[in-house]
Amino acid sequence: GRPDSAALMSSADVPPFTLSKPRYDQSTFGGRFKHFLDVTDVRTILVSKEELDAAIALIRDFKEGKPVIATDEELWKAKKIVDASVHPDTGEVIPIPFRMSAFLPMNVGICAGLLIPNASVGTTIFWQWLNQSYNIALNHANRNASNPMSNQQVAVSYASAVTISCGVALGLRRFVERTTLIRSPQVLSAIRMLTPFAAVSLAGVANVFIMRGNEITEGINITNADGDVVGQSPKAGVRAVSQVALSRVLTSLPALMLPPIIMAQVERIPAIKRRPLLAIPINLALITSIFYTSLPAAIAMFPQKSAVPVTSLEPRFHNLRDRAGRPINTLYYNKGL
Repeated sequence: GRPDSAALMSSADVPPFTLSKPRYDQSTFGGRFKHFLDVTDVRTILVSKEELDAAIALIRDFKEGKPVIATDEELWKAKKIVDASVHPDTGEVIPIPFRMSAFLPMNVGICAGLLIPNASVGTTIFWQWLNQSYNIALNHANRNASNPMSNQQVAVSYASAVTISCGVALGLRRFVERTTLIRSPQVLSAIRMLTPFAAVSLAGVANVFIMRGNEITEGINITNADGDVVGQSPKAGVRAVSQVALSRVLTSLPALMLPPIIMAQVERIPAIKRRPLLAIPINLALITSIFYTSLPAAIAMFPQKSAVPVTSLEPRFHNLRDRAGRPINTLYYNKGL
């Protein structure tokens, strides 16, 4: 059952190992996509405690400048395992269900539950509540420990996400059942199909804006090309939080929209009509394959370190100069996840 160590990473084009930047070029979508494929690679949760301890020790020795007997490939593999399993701020091992690499297997079941056709009110509320509960636990386990949220902020975010997701899901369901404005069965069916996505997406967007509202009101750090902090910008905060919110929507869009459309066609196949239970594993395989690519693709849409023209920021950033005295036209911010 354990994954083969060499299989965790490709051996082609191995760059020299460094702790200062990711293995793949973060200035391109392709490089960011490969990076987040690593971050969300489900195989890292199958690594044994002994392998994890060895990877932690290897990276620690390299960081401390001690001589290490390992190839660049082995060092990148160790870093991949450590990054997937250990909290970067606290150094503590993150419980397996709440690692980013566990997001895929955990969400396949939740997604299948959200897509149950003709679900009762109780079933709808249960799966929306479970989804938001898992999201808040995942966010908490991977939180920025240097800027902790108060218990009150966490509670408000959790309550609002559950309320919005259940409210939208039940509201659209009630609309479809009772409306006399729309008579087309196809349109009503499309709204019914859209309901899980709309509920999850709106709750996810609200969650991001509530959890990171202080970044919009107080601003986030803006740096120059040399990495020097030149101030805090609320306008950059709006950009960062909006990009993350859009990424959350794009994550759930394919996984919650495509399976019902595809399964509607699959269920017309004579063999599936004779054995309806065969549709269940097909649906789960479909959700899994979509999630496997949509999650890293959505996170990779925007660079972690994003560039912004100074003209898009507050006036105080318009006339800055670099160390050589040249006018600064572009500044940078970290968008977060």
